[in-house]
Amino acid sequence: MIRKFIFALIFILPSLAFAADMDGFYITPKGGVSKTMDTGTMNYDNGQVFTLNDDDLGTGSAFGISAGKYITDNFRLELEAIKRTGYEMDTTDSDNNLMEANITSKSIFINGFYDFQPFSLGNTPITPYLGGGVGISKNKMGATHENRPGNTVDGKTISQFAYKVAAGTLVDLTENVSLDINYQYVNLGNLKSGVGVYDQNGNFQANLPAGINGGKIKTQELMVGLQYKF
Repeated sequence: MIRKFIFALIFILPSLAFAADMDGFYITPKGGVSKTMDTGTMNYDNGQVFTLNDDDLGTGSAFGISAGKYITDNFRLELEAIKRTGYEMDTTDSDNNLMEANITSKSIFINGFYDFQPFSLGNTPITPYLGGGVGISKNKMGATHENRPGNTVDGKTISQFAYKVAAGTLVDLTENVSLDINYQYVNLGNLKSGVGVYDQNGNFQANLPAGINGGKIKTQELMVGLQYKF
């Protein structure tokens, strides 16, 4: 899937940037740590509605790539694809039943950044920037395991509107390569389970009225990348 994202970056970005040559273009492979925030209240409807405790999804990782273009000396647009893994719902419902599921998310963002006037630290130019983006995320909740009575609820993948705000610095390493250090808050939208329930032996039991719903994936991330300018 990430490979398809990369091809999308290569072919779509030129039309976004209104340019026909590579002057001002850049590409940035990146990765980092993604610390989730509280999901908010989630509900579990199995004929009786239970409230799941408000909790975060733990700490995961984020890896991907972006391709962009400097529209002016200070403003740039980019298309970004990121895959986030390692999240886990690990909570209890209002009946003290433990429920666990793995969570992943894939997203595509269109980002805009404003680069401030660079300054020098020693002989190294450093450029602070601010920005943000909007996009689409595909949030996947894996199968949810209940410790009592030991059932499994189907997983589900949903598409959601996503947005982020970011602040970072570009540290010039060479004329064409910069170290990109970035903090960002990202809201990836809702997560949701399926409705099919299976027993410990994998036998289908029933379809739930609604399953697990209501929570959001919100993260704070520290990302590090290498920006290569063409």
